[in-house]
Parts: sequence; structure tokens; C-alpha cells
Amino acid sequence: RPYREAVVLRDVEGLSYEEVAAALEINVGTVKSRLSRGRLELRRRLESSL
Repeated sequence: RPYREAVVLRDVEGLSYEEVAAALEINVGTVKSRLSRGRLELRRRLESSL
């Protein structure tokens, strides 16, 4: 999933928005959108597993 890549690069690897955008060849706005959706999905999955 495209959300996972963005979340891992930003939140796990610590890349900046600009670095994530360059790595995935997308614009910064798309990075922010994917992060928002990816974090929401991660939160939902974690909550349902508890």
C-alpha cells in the first residue's frame, strides 16, 4: 500500500516530508495526505487488535 511506504519513511526512518516525496517521486502534498490516511489506518488496526 502506498500509505505504508510514506508512514515508514517518515515515522520510522525519520525522513523529512521533502525526502519522502523525493524517494516516492510524489509531491509533498501527496506525502501529507498519505501520512494522514496511513496513520489513521494504523490506529484503527492497532485499536481493533487490543
